[in-house]
Amino acid sequence: MDAPGRQTPLLDAHRALGARLTEFAGWEMPLQYDGVIAEHNAVRTDVGVFDVSHLGKLRVRGPGAGDALQHALTADAVGLAEGRATYSLVLTDDGGCVDDVFAYRIGPEEWLIVPNAANVAAVARSITDSGEGFELVDEWDRWAILAVQGPRSFEVFESAFPGAGATELALHAWRDIDVDGERGLVARTGYTGERGFELYAPSATAGAAWDRLLKHGARPVGLGARDTLRLEMGYALYGHELTLDVNPLEASLGWVLAWDTPFRGRPALEKVKADGAARKLWGVQCRGRGVPRQGYRVLSGEDEIGTVTSGNFSPTLGGGVALVMGPSEKVPEQGSQVAIDARGRAIEGDIVKPPFVKKR
Repeated sequence: MDAPGRQTPLLDAHRALGARLTEFAGWEMPLQYDGVIAEHNAVRTDVGVFDVSHLGKLRVRGPGAGDALQHALTADAVGLAEGRATYSLVLTDDGGCVDDVFAYRIGPEEWLIVPNAANVAAVARSITDSGEGFELVDEWDRWAILAVQGPRSFEVFESAFPGAGATELALHAWRDIDVDGERGLVARTGYTGERGFELYAPSATAGAAWDRLLKHGARPVGLGARDTLRLEMGYALYGHELTLDVNPLEASLGWVLAWDTPFRGRPALEKVKADGAARKLWGVQCRGRGVPRQGYRVLSGEDEIGTVTSGNFSPTLGGGVALVMGPSEKVPEQGSQVAIDARGRAIEGDIVKPPFVKKR
């Protein structure tokens, strides 16, 4: 389950489109095509399609699968109805974050777990260590994942796959779909704040599905714009807001915890809940010029009150935005003015509650 040596089945298509490629968790993936800002704006105003095939795909099935996932995941995977999906975390015994994942209920004793590319092996270990009487199958190379996002996503997807029924899906629901004669899966579990779909296409037919979406009006979008889009919504990214040293209550993700299930790390988090989280996550919308970056210090006067976990230029707002984590006792009130220390130059900003851009 190591990533090096794996390739998206759409790699040649990205090269043909002139994509700027980058190494990401062992995969060669498109960072941008025509530019991050243009691609970002296409998703906010029209429709874009991302190749996110680097995400892991773990099939968990068997009589013991439910019990194992109740321990490995913070969400109630067993309580999901077939045809539904949920966002979840995978934790250590002390409540640190191993990864954030999506879990799809496929059948009575079957789930599909989708972790981040860099954490597939760690998530697989966490699941296999959580029970017995089930099998875990690595389906990383079996599927390509195409995320179609934007205000016109319903129109474009229906044109590309007429009669598939995807536009009838509720949020966090999925259904089977025919992809050029092969069985695929389409879900509504996006990461941009726009409505849209994730198409799990068999690798053999992924190129045809990609071409069809482009033909019907979707614009190719790279991982660079995916990051600015998720940041505008205040969505967590592993390695930034989530790490082994950060627990969900510090990362404002308490809503992902099913407290009535026996998930790994629950006793530790119950103590954090009772005592109060030592750190909190909050947002800064910049007024001054400059782009905040991960690791920059945030100051209130001369007092350091936090550190940027994610920062970038927001194409929608036309200025910098940042997610910041700092000691709970130093969290400033909303509207307070702060400064982000950008290598010795101050970027002035105001405390705001994410999302920075209103969700559609």
